[in-house]
Amino acid sequence: MLAHVGIQWAYDWLERTSRAGYTVHGPLPELTHTGTALNAVEAHENGSRRLTQPEIDQALDSLVRTARFLSSDDTLLAPRLRVLIDSVERERRWLSADQPVGKADVIARLAATLFVLEHNHTPPESVSAHPAAMDFPGPVPPDAPRLMRSLTINTAVPRWHSTGLYAAPGELVTVTVPAAVAEAGGFHMRVGAHSDGIWSRPEWERMPEISRRFPIVATETLVANAFGGLIYLEAPDDSGLGRVTVEIKGAVAAPLFVLGETGPDAWRDEIRNAPAPWAEIAGRNMILTTPSSEVRGLDDPAAVAEVWDRALDLNAELAAWPSPARSSPERFVVDRQISVGYMHAGYPLMAHLDQQANLVNAEHLRSECNWGFYHEVGHNHQAGDWTFDGTVEVTVNLFTLYVYDFLCEIPMDGKRFHGSHQSWSELMALYDFDNPDFELWKREPFLALIMYAQMQREFGWDAYRQVFATYRSLPDAARPKSDDEKRDQWLVRFSRQVGRNLGPFFEAWGVPTSKVARDSIADLPVWLPPDFPPGG
Repeated sequence: MLAHVGIQWAYDWLERTSRAGYTVHGPLPELTHTGTALNAVEAHENGSRRLTQPEIDQALDSLVRTARFLSSDDTLLAPRLRVLIDSVERERRWLSADQPVGKADVIARLAATLFVLEHNHTPPESVSAHPAAMDFPGPVPPDAPRLMRSLTINTAVPRWHSTGLYAAPGELVTVTVPAAVAEAGGFHMRVGAHSDGIWSRPEWERMPEISRRFPIVATETLVANAFGGLIYLEAPDDSGLGRVTVEIKGAVAAPLFVLGETGPDAWRDEIRNAPAPWAEIAGRNMILTTPSSEVRGLDDPAAVAEVWDRALDLNAELAAWPSPARSSPERFVVDRQISVGYMHAGYPLMAHLDQQANLVNAEHLRSECNWGFYHEVGHNHQAGDWTFDGTVEVTVNLFTLYVYDFLCEIPMDGKRFHGSHQSWSELMALYDFDNPDFELWKREPFLALIMYAQMQREFGWDAYRQVFATYRSLPDAARPKSDDEKRDQWLVRFSRQVGRNLGPFFEAWGVPTSKVARDSIADLPVWLPPDFPPGG
């Protein structure tokens, strides 16, 4: 409705401008306006204006954020971007690990952005392979057979369904489904496991968006991706269709092991050698996506799937999730570059390529353990009711510790763990227990974790499981609505569960609670760990 006058909504969010929220004083900076930003970049490129690097950063941010969400019939911005790019670029430079594109590379960054915009609006039959696809996610051997396969998929399980097939870059694949699937609505075909957009990264080591998603609105759907990718059927929640037959034509075989379905001989003799560059190992609770090179020599993928299934079962157990714990498996994908952090949670969970071998190494996962993997999985099991401000990176590690304890048999005071006596002593020595600083406590996740670990050592994991279970059964009206209420309920619920007054313990750490909450547990005997607080 507003696009034709140059106004659009983006699928993005603003970072708050102050600790209190959002403040604006005076007029908005000129380069936050996309039209003005484009004028400035054009002037910068033709030499009539010299932008500083901060100005380039802001102009690019405005242009990229806007261009990502332009409609296919935009006439205000996209044509001007195309003219600018074509007038400046002499030799096109596409992104790669060896030639990343930073914010100083204005035209290369805009060219990548415009390509993604145009690619997302290009009909599948008009898509061609992008040169950057040869670098990442990688090429398909030209002599790899293009197949036609019929698959049975249980659509009662929502989200992505692996097909064991791969679309070569720029090649057309035809998907045929029953009429009921097309009529149900909400079904999609996805090409590419790498759904993580890296738009916010200051430097791009691959194209910023390389997966595509196609709605299924007819019995036959054409799909294609300039970068290629694993092929998935995406099922909505509660489609009511159950098992359906899907036919896929024109794709390449990819290594796919499914626990309980794929025979070990078939895996070793044939499936792991399928020509596609990406492979998957699927268990009950987790599906792993890694370069095929990591599975070519993997003799026992079942052991990998079983370790991950156990880790996910442990997470659900601690979180007190009812059985069955999840409606669909989680996913973990490795990528050259991800949107944020070294790893991150979500669907799929994401890690960098330097973790690709660890992801499918059962011995590493079981014996060495992997703090990063199990930490991110823990995020997918946290609950906001008992995670107040400053504890997102704290309560998550209860799940990490639980997996370390019961899967890897690495106790909380083990030398390889962040909760060793030595690390505790070092962190607590930095904290002034005479004048506890809650803001400092919130800024130091492993310091704050000591408080939770002390509670676990005294009262055991069962106390946590029982308390988490009480939250799950709460009616909406009884759930905490603010951080103050979250801290109060955490204090009271845990204290009542273990039959001890933890009010003084919370006060010693500087975690604020209300007098009403503390008075409500005054009938319980006070508990403090031995020799705590230090020097007290």
